[in-house]
Amino acid sequence: MPQAADSLSEKLAEPLLFQHWDHSRQCAIWIASDGTRVRCVTVTGLSGVEMADMWVSFGERISRAGFNLSAQLVRDIIEAEIDVSVALVH
Repeated sequence: MPQAADSLSEKLAEPLLFQHWDHSRQCAIWIASDGTRVRCVTVTGLSGVEMADMWVSFGERISRAGFNLSAQLVRDIIEAEIDVSVALVH
């Protein structure tokens, strides 16, 4: 496992935007790194198709925001892209 940790550490040391759809849990996991900080937001309650439809827009917006991933930013993108009300749960 140490090799996997080293590999992950190397990847997070540079700007990164990653999205994963967890089919078994029916949730999207979004991870962004600016090379110094790593942030993760998990989104539930939407389908994989809805999340895939937003991915392009999300990528453009998060790169404009300087990889500053936040729950508020994800909420704003979801509400703008598919016109639903989003509740933040911490």
